Amino acid sequence: MSEKNLAAIDLGTNSFHLIIVKVHPDGSFESLGKEKETVRLGLGSGSSDVITPDAIERGIKCLKRFKALAEIQNAEIRAVATSALREAKNRNVFLDRAKNELGLNIEVVSGFEEARLIYFGILQGLPVFDKKILMIDIGGGSTEILVGKEGQIEFAQSLKIGAIRLTDKFFNGDPNEDKDIEQCKLHVEGMISPYKREIEKLNPEIIIGSSGTIQALASMILAERGEEFEESRSLNNISFTYEELKKSRNVLNQANTLKKRTKVPGLDVKRADIIVAGSIILEQIFKTFSLKSLHISEYALREGIIYDSIKKTVEPNSNSTNPLDNIRIKAVNALFNTFPYEAEHVRKVTELSLKIFDDLKSVHGCSQVEREYLEAASMLHEIGMGISHSSHHKHSYYIIRNSELMVGFNFEEIEIIALTSRYHRKSTPKAKHLEYVKLDPISQLTIKKLSAILRIADGLDRSHQGIAENIEAEFQNDVILFKVKVKKEIDPHIDIWSAQQKKDLFEEIFAKKIAFVTYT
Repeated sequence: MSEKNLAAIDLGTNSFHLIIVKVHPDGSFESLGKEKETVRLGLGSGSSDVITPDAIERGIKCLKRFKALAEIQNAEIRAVATSALREAKNRNVFLDRAKNELGLNIEVVSGFEEARLIYFGILQGLPVFDKKILMIDIGGGSTEILVGKEGQIEFAQSLKIGAIRLTDKFFNGDPNEDKDIEQCKLHVEGMISPYKREIEKLNPEIIIGSSGTIQALASMILAERGEEFEESRSLNNISFTYEELKKSRNVLNQANTLKKRTKVPGLDVKRADIIVAGSIILEQIFKTFSLKSLHISEYALREGIIYDSIKKTVEPNSNSTNPLDNIRIKAVNALFNTFPYEAEHVRKVTELSLKIFDDLKSVHGCSQVEREYLEAASMLHEIGMGISHSSHHKHSYYIIRNSELMVGFNFEEIEIIALTSRYHRKSTPKAKHLEYVKLDPISQLTIKKLSAILRIADGLDRSHQGIAENIEAEFQNDVILFKVKVKKEIDPHIDIWSAQQKKDLFEEIFAKKIAFVTYT
């Protein structure tokens, strides 16, 4: 890996965060600068799940500034959005403006993927890789809880309880009413109590808290201790106890108006309006899971994005022994193993798909990333068989699209994989397919290319007997010739006929005629 600069933007419900780093040839990185801006993308959205025009404008202006800072450092930008955009019905308005006005492609990630990236961020900032940690990240729209050790995730859950979300729901008036505080507590308890037994069974060694709410509470606690507080002071690895948290909660209950909270020692005035809801979430987590203390991580999602981006640039055939490698492959295998239908057929189709992809790089022009999509779609194309045989391609799409096991992929990538799998049989992509047409033209083209390859590979194992032992694709007189080595003493005509029947999309998208020959 050559030295280069990367920038990560975390588009949170409350704040947008930027980090710019220099990546060294060994994969390590050093920070060149960080920025944070309170945008309140989710403020006032309530239950309508709509981002207001004012919030969209604030977000676009912030991204414009962040992009300019990254360009000064000649840094490649990766932007990831979380709860507010994940749930917003009008998220495409924001995403389209970011792309058209700023040239930024924003990845919207699932709650599970958000938790994973935060976990990897934490591992960059604290020496806890070999410890089983319970991670708590309280954002504006959601709270991520994860248990992991040595990069392996044992439990992860994204809960729709966040500092802004609960402020909108319970604390619209000023001053705060005791009954509203109690209702908020009951709501949070109801959201987290189903996981009490599982968390306690996993028995984490250390509790790590990240992001703004927890850091704001830590600053209050430091002030309560009488420690001199400066805004520039690092909170990384500072810890506080449950007793100290309860004292802070009492202070906030007494400061029952916004004006009073702006005067609370150590509390950032920008968080004074949402800190009550955020502190209740943390207090109820401590209480429900019987926690005694928590350590702060200043590293979170943006550092996790950097780490994940670096890992994606490492060649898959390298000799890396890092235990965090191959997360996406493990995720696909985990989902396949939940519905392991037609396992031998699936493996054969995957093998053939990837061989065709590799032989025809000059034709399709796709990268290693698209190869991963094809591998995932091939592995999962029969997963819908557990629901229905006749429509299993549609059910495969639904399972892939809605599974939380697709760790390491963002929403757009999951959609590409799910649709590639869906088009392995019967209909090819059409304008009447709403899930397909709402994607951008580049993603649509990728789906056509990959599903064209998958259809040929699936056809070549129509009999599910693994007749095609190997395949080579080569040009002969402007025709792509598929030379198929077949098993001896087994008639391959059904498989070859099936592949012929499914060649139309391939010939259309690549503008090449194809033919098949067999040999033993």
